[in-house]
Amino acid sequence: MGHAGFTAVELLIVGGIVFGLVGGMMFVTTDAGSRVWARTDSQVATMTATQQVLNRLREDLHAASLAAGITTCAPRDLQFTRASDGAVIRYQLDAVTGTIQRTVGAAAGVIAGNVSEMIPTCANGVVRVALTTRVVPGRWQTATHTVESQMRIQNP
Repeated sequence: MGHAGFTAVELLIVGGIVFGLVGGMMFVTTDAGSRVWARTDSQVATMTATQQVLNRLREDLHAASLAAGITTCAPRDLQFTRASDGAVIRYQLDAVTGTIQRTVGAAAGVIAGNVSEMIPTCANGVVRVALTTRVVPGRWQTATHTVESQMRIQNP
């Protein structure tokens, strides 16, 4: 007949194909974005917890003194005495559970998880601590991050 155009069936088929392609691309993009979000969220949470441990350690070391001294400075273990009341403070990594336990006198509590290594070094009133954390974001490969901090002990 001489009419140029498409039939309704042809338009429905082409529309379905286009809709399927666009929907597929949106699904792939959304899935990739959600994986990046989950991985980044896990990393941020772990790094924030690590920074909180280092901040707490800095506060405790600020309350210590060179006269009271550091009694233990070894891999996975740091112990010193608080100058104000003589309380013994200990930070210890449990390698099996991956947690750091903070003990003050007889009171103990876990202050961080997902830690694979804690290496303190002590010299001349300066304490340097390196914490290596594990980030296990579900179905992706485990990532590790190392955060270091250096603190000076007060010399009253």
